[in-house]
Formats: sequence, structure tokens, C-alpha cells
Amino acid sequence: MFVSGFGLVAAAAAMARPAPHAAKIASVRAAAAPWMADPGGVIAFGELHQTRATAKVKSAIARFTDEILPVVAPHASHLIVETWITRGTCGEAETHVTEEIARTTERPAETESEIMKLLRRAKELGVAPHVLEVGCDEYKVLAGEAGVGENAGAIDYDKLLTITNNHLERAIGQALLLPRAPGRPLIVVYGGALHNDLYPEATLAKYTFGRHVHAATRGAYREVDLYVPEMVDTTPALKAEPWHRAWQAAGGGAGAVVVERGPRSAILVFQRGRLP
Repeated sequence: MFVSGFGLVAAAAAMARPAPHAAKIASVRAAAAPWMADPGGVIAFGELHQTRATAKVKSAIARFTDEILPVVAPHASHLIVETWITRGTCGEAETHVTEEIARTTERPAETESEIMKLLRRAKELGVAPHVLEVGCDEYKVLAGEAGVGENAGAIDYDKLLTITNNHLERAIGQALLLPRAPGRPLIVVYGGALHNDLYPEATLAKYTFGRHVHAATRGAYREVDLYVPEMVDTTPALKAEPWHRAWQAAGGGAGAVVVERGPRSAILVFQRGRLP
């Protein structure tokens, strides 16, 4: 089984950014193409994760796999996905953490198959897929086995976000040292729209790798968040952000829109539409 930290916290608010600029685009593929002209070292895509309440809407990960990955793949050697495989070897702590994350994130069952499809499709396109590895000691920490009373067994979400971010940053660092095929210099990351933040809110900065990877690659880092309009509609924190008004002025879901939030930081908001 796969466990994902996608969207455990809403995307961090912008800080010290210029006014966002939004523009309607002809297609998602057309929007992604310019990012490949300046591939740099790492491009990290973040999503607002799917929930059971929005299960009838095509998810961000499914749209990424179908529409963006084919554009990115010819330029990429490695794909790191913010998920890990539960192996059933870490006892009750692993079982408890897995079940609790599934309950609190309200992730539909389809999400697991969409993650598998992304990993499989990346490999088919010549991009080496990588997932995170969580150890038994980490499961024990997350399960709160050191807690007492009402806190015993509770998931420690501060530690979950910290551990997930540490694993992502470590995986990116390792990928940067791995061989990359000629003409395919890019490392792609796919996960929640928090850890990839290049301009994080101060209270959430400790959960982000964006600034560190940007520095490690000497500026060869790009953050792109992928939002589905129906999920934006149900997330007050996103509706309060400066880019939301710019997005609405550019069509607000009638078509796909790219919002530039700052240097090397953008949001792609898909067109509204339910699953066929």
C-alpha cells in the first residue's frame, strides 16, 4: 500500500513576492513547454490532494500524468514522488500510522492507483521513478508511542511533515548525484503544495525544501503548484491568497490559467470539469 503526505497542510501563503500575474493559456501542454526551455536542475510540482468529497473531479495527479508528464519526460532522468510503500514489517505502529493518515486526509481509494499509474508511466517514458522509504523507528515516532493518556497513539503531524520534508530533500540530493541521460538533465518532484514552496510563510518554512534546493542548485530550481478549481473552491486558505483574485480575473476555471507568483514560482489552475 502507498501512503502519501499530499496536502496535509494547505499551500503556504506568499511572502515577499511581487503582485501575481495570471494569464489564460491555450493548453496545459503549451504552458509546460516554456519550463522545459529553462530546465535547470529540479522542478517540483505540488498539488492540493484529492479527497472523497471531490472524487468525481479529475485529480491533479491524473492530469499531471496525462497532460504534463509527456512534456516533461523527454527532459527528465528522475522522478521523485512524495509517497512511500507500506511493507507490513513495522508492526502496529506502521498499521496505525497508515490507517490514521488515510482517515484524516480522506483520500479516495483511486488515489493509490493514480500514484501507481504515474510511477509506471514515468518508467515507460524513460524517467526513473523513486519513492520515499520510512523506517520502523519513524513509524513509532509518528504513532506517538511516547505519548501518554489521551495523546498515546496520536499521529504527530508536526513530525510527519518534518520527516516527509527531510526524506524529500534527501531524495533530491541523492538524485542530483545520480547519472542523468544526455539531454535529460531535469529532476522532477511530485508531491503536496507545501514542501516545494520557494517563498514559504514563516510558520511553515521548516516543512519546506524549496529554498534549500534552490541554493544547492545555484538557482536551478522551479516550483509549480497544480490546482483543480473545484478543490480551490473548498479551501478557504487558498481563496484568501493574493493570486486567487488574479486567477478569477483571468477566467476563474473557464479555461486553464497560469499564475506567476514570483521568480521561478507559478501556479497552474486547470479548467473546471468532472470525470467523464
